[in-house]
Amino acid sequence: MHTYKHRFVLTLTFLVLLFTPQLFIASAQSTNKHSETNPNNRYEKELLGTCTKETHDQYVVAGKDGKQYSTWHPQQDPSGCVFGHEHGDDPTKSRANSSLPAFGYAANQVGMNESHEGFKIYVANRGDTNDEGRVALADSRIMVHMGTTNPRRFAERLHSFQYDLEADHGYFVHVEGMADTGDVGSICQRNANSRDNNPTNDVGRTVVVPKGNGCDLGSLYEVWAFNFRVGDKLNIHASSAVFDPISVMNPHNSGEFRATKDEYGTQAFGCQREAYHGPVYWYNQDGETTYNTDAYGNIQENGVFTQRISAHQSVGIPMTHDQTLFKQISNQCSLGGIGKVN
Repeated sequence: MHTYKHRFVLTLTFLVLLFTPQLFIASAQSTNKHSETNPNNRYEKELLGTCTKETHDQYVVAGKDGKQYSTWHPQQDPSGCVFGHEHGDDPTKSRANSSLPAFGYAANQVGMNESHEGFKIYVANRGDTNDEGRVALADSRIMVHMGTTNPRRFAERLHSFQYDLEADHGYFVHVEGMADTGDVGSICQRNANSRDNNPTNDVGRTVVVPKGNGCDLGSLYEVWAFNFRVGDKLNIHASSAVFDPISVMNPHNSGEFRATKDEYGTQAFGCQREAYHGPVYWYNQDGETTYNTDAYGNIQENGVFTQRISAHQSVGIPMTHDQTLFKQISNQCSLGGIGKVN
């Protein structure tokens, strides 16, 4: 069990939208397949592990736009081969939403292309007990785009996000979209900025920096706070964190790849993670339960995203007996075989 002094909860709001795709096998001749970023196939061997590209390309779903999108797959294919990356918890085990998500669908609607290995899923069902002994009181599923290899993540604050929740008393959320993760910085910068009474520079992506940059805390904990709203009707807070990011941020050149193992002497695979489910704020008493929005959660009559939220007024609901969020560790390292991208 890993514990860190500097573990913390960052709560920001973020939009998401419901999307229920259908799984099918991709045709080798298909010309309507959306492809996530993999520049010049630079990491294809590490991404595929011992599996073939053809094996990986079988895991697709149909998007609302008629295109095929990659989706979740187990790290070990039934054939026995092992992929060099993983996508977290099995979404089909979620009682909030057991459908397979379309990786990159939301980003594609706004002309963005996100790296495939960055899509991670967290599942928490009622009755689950976390490492603190707290028991989940709601079914919750998070899908985020948060890889730990590509330094591009230090510059891009908008990332795909999907959130599903089913709770007592008829509370529900089924949304998807592009979430704002805020500014990027070290935990030292985050703490300083949070005290300057200027919310416009708050750090939402707290990342690790190399030693010698004035923030040598000894922790490799990277955590992102996802921020999105559905108009003025819903405000969701969720965070995704990793204990072993594959790379760290050079604050003087954030686009430069700096391997964690070179900076800290620790082999890292980006597979030891945790998530914070909630809190969720409803401002939708007597409102509609379905809203059309754009990718950023702005309510529009002809919006291409369909958001479903319950008609409630509540600033947070019990996710445990004493908290309006549920923290759960997701360790995906046991199988091994993870390469340079995850």
